[in-house]
Amino acid sequence: MRYDLVVIGAGPAGSAAAVAAARGGARTLLVEKNGMAGGMATAGLVNPFLGNCYRNPETGKTGDLIAGLFAEICARLRARGALLRFCYDGPDGVYSDAFDDVWLRVVYDGLLAEAGAEVLYHARLLDVRTSGGRVEAVRVLGKEGIEEIEAGTFIDSTGDADLVAAAGGEFEVGRAEDGLCQPCSTMFRMGGVDKGLLLAGTLRECREKINGPFRAAKGAGRLDFPHKDGLGVYDFPRPGVLHFNATRALGRPALSSRELSRCEVELRRQVAVLAGWLRAEVPGFEQSFLESVATHVGVRETRRVRGRWVMKRGDIVSGARFADGIARSAYFIDIHDPAGSGGLHTREEVGGAIEKGFKPERYYEIPFRCLVPEKLGNVLVACRAISTDHYAHAATRVMATLTAVGEAAGRAAALAVKRGIQVSEVDGAEVRAGIGYLDEPLGF
Repeated sequence: MRYDLVVIGAGPAGSAAAVAAARGGARTLLVEKNGMAGGMATAGLVNPFLGNCYRNPETGKTGDLIAGLFAEICARLRARGALLRFCYDGPDGVYSDAFDDVWLRVVYDGLLAEAGAEVLYHARLLDVRTSGGRVEAVRVLGKEGIEEIEAGTFIDSTGDADLVAAAGGEFEVGRAEDGLCQPCSTMFRMGGVDKGLLLAGTLRECREKINGPFRAAKGAGRLDFPHKDGLGVYDFPRPGVLHFNATRALGRPALSSRELSRCEVELRRQVAVLAGWLRAEVPGFEQSFLESVATHVGVRETRRVRGRWVMKRGDIVSGARFADGIARSAYFIDIHDPAGSGGLHTREEVGGAIEKGFKPERYYEIPFRCLVPEKLGNVLVACRAISTDHYAHAATRVMATLTAVGEAAGRAAALAVKRGIQVSEVDGAEVRAGIGYLDEPLGF
């Protein structure tokens, strides 16, 4: 079987890449190990969308930064009552968009089918066949056995850069000083919650109604939970349901089935501890129950591909712009401590080694060159494994941003097919020009 493009991994970036490429006329196959598109947004229950909100430092106004396919996805969710916008600090504060992942699966199915992209679920990458710095084919393992699939172009949207690694591409893992990666987490939701009581105020105030008792219970010895200093809590677009990002597993990079298995078991144990404690001690949770737990552990960081441009911390905090900037974001450098229970968000927390802080001065752009791995001419990377350092990765890894990255990768692949060239030869400035929203007003 031969295609113009094969995308490995149907997370937010891979799904966007497949839709954009198919819309551009490329015969596209999307390969996914799960039975649904969405990756961490569906199987991983990662919520809410992050990276699309921007507060203009000149005007103080807040608006949407990312349009294109991401805006289309949000519009389809909103039409089903499956998208909820909430603020952190009141009506003028920075916001996030919580989404119902069940409907998101349906939205992705519709977008892919309408674009004409073929989808192969329940199949995972086994290995690759290469020749002369090109990937000629991939072998995938499905229910019926092993199948070899050829293509002119490949997009690695595995999250872990599995395709690039199998093809002999260059990559780094973890932070430079010790190779440690940000910890893994398993997301969960609580139902039967008195949201009227808990959400009477800003999100920060809601969190304190939970984290105040959390700190008190830990301090009194009633709760044995050394893994986190505080619990991440978010609203969710269903009555009586709150979303939790509250577990943490430290250890080796999650690049083996054994390590992933260890994380899955340990993190579900932590979920059970927290669910029991919430019901027993926190006002508003008296009638609550464990509504859902992610079917796949959330992995924040593993491999990062070495590309033609390595995006660094300075690019994030200065709000760097590029002639081939194909995606925008204003998300901050959000490092979950690879060796502890907190976060690393200031220079003091990393020993004063960072001259500036972790918050962007303005929105930044991700250049197309970050998607182009060295030594592999017909491969792009569209997932959290794009070419960055450890610090920049902590900002660019979020789902709204990566949807824009995936859309750009798909557009580039379609251009390569039309021109009869390798995707690495596509002019990133042309890809940028083809995404009209980049130079339009930012929604405010």
